[in-house]
Amino acid sequence: MKIEKFSSYVMYACFIVILVVLAMFYFVGYTNPIAGDLNAPEHTDTLIFLMYGLLVLTVLLTIIAAVMQFGAAFKDSPLGALKSLVGLLFLVVVIVVSYALGSGEPVMANNELYTDALWLKLTDMFLNAMYILLGITAVLTIINMTGIIKKIKF
Repeated sequence: MKIEKFSSYVMYACFIVILVVLAMFYFVGYTNPIAGDLNAPEHTDTLIFLMYGLLVLTVLLTIIAAVMQFGAAFKDSPLGALKSLVGLLFLVVVIVVSYALGSGEPVMANNELYTDALWLKLTDMFLNAMYILLGITAVLTIINMTGIIKKIKF
């Protein structure tokens, strides 16, 4: 069986599972009390676990594919494969710097005091990393539009 055919079957299977879970979430019922007189859909947990599962599956498949691609590239051109790790190294540096910049100070939100320093620092890390990467992307897009990159030989 060709890989394209297999991947299309996997995609259709994922679509079917997602549609079934969404149908269960929206149409089965709202008899799941959460706070006072508020009700949540009965299959809220099912939808959340599906999203967790798809996230974990996506991350694992991405890591496996990246390692396989790096191995194949390393066989052809070791120097080129090592150059491809520069982006990953840069991402790790941005994440570490963002975590170091993060604050663990308690935060008041929705009339609740959040004091867990780890989650506060992680939240700041993701926000700071997003701002840094967005800024770098904007600057590099402008530089690319000017044509400076085409003049530089790598």
